[in-house]
Amino acid sequence: DALGFVWDVLSEQWEEGFSKLLKFHKREGHCLVRSGHKEDDFNLANWVSNQRAQRRKKKGSLTPDRIERLDALGFVWDVLSEQWEEGFSKLLKFHKREGHCLVIRGHKEDDFKLGNWVTQQRTIKDSLSPDRIERFDALGFVWDPNKEAWEEGLRKLLKFYKREGHCLVRAVHKEDDYKLGNWVSNLRHNRDSLSPDRIERLDALGFVWDPIAEQWEEGLRKLLKFYKREGHCLV
Repeated sequence: DALGFVWDVLSEQWEEGFSKLLKFHKREGHCLVRSGHKEDDFNLANWVSNQRAQRRKKKGSLTPDRIERLDALGFVWDVLSEQWEEGFSKLLKFHKREGHCLVIRGHKEDDFKLGNWVTQQRTIKDSLSPDRIERFDALGFVWDPNKEAWEEGLRKLLKFYKREGHCLVRAVHKEDDYKLGNWVSNLRHNRDSLSPDRIERLDALGFVWDPIAEQWEEGLRKLLKFYKREGHCLV
C-alpha cells in the first residue's frame, strides 16, 4: 500500500481512462470525444463508449461515485445527444466569428459538415425539444431556408453599400464570391412577390428598382465625379 499498489485491476483501468478524459476536457473544454480518438495512445473513444454501455446495463460496473465524477465534467451519456452537441458547438464557433448563423451549404467547420448539420436541423425542427429550439433562437437562427438565402443576399448588399455608398451593383459583380449582381437582378424581377418589410428594408438603402434608371444613375454618378474634378461637363 505504501507503494500505491492497485489491488483492483478494473479500477486501475477505469482511473486511467478517466485521467485521459480529464486531460482531453482541460484542452477541449468538453467531453465530446470523436470515434477513433486516442489520447496518448490510449483509446479514449472506446473507453467513453464503454461508460455509456455500462450505465445502460442494470448491473453495470459504474458506481454512483463514478457517474457523479463524469457528470461533473458535463459528460454526455446519449450518443445522439453527443452528436447534436458537437454540431451546436461548431455553430457557436461559427456564430462568434461571423456574427450570424447563416451557414452556406457545404461549409465545414474544423472538418465538421456544419452546412449539412444546419440543414438537417431545419428539416427536423418539429421533433426538436423546446430547449434546443430556444438555444437556436438565442443565436438568431433562421429556420426558413428561403429566408436564409434572402438574408445572406441582403447582408452582402449591406457590405457593398457601406463600402460604395450606393446599391448600384453591376450584373456580374460578386461580393466575397457571392453573385450579388444576380441576386439584385432577381429582386427587381420578383418585386411583386416581395413582402412589404423586405421592400422597405431595400428602399432604406436607396435601392433602384428600374434597371434602366440604374444605368442612368450610374452614368450621372460618373459625370458628377468628372464635374467635381474638372469643373465642367465637357467630356
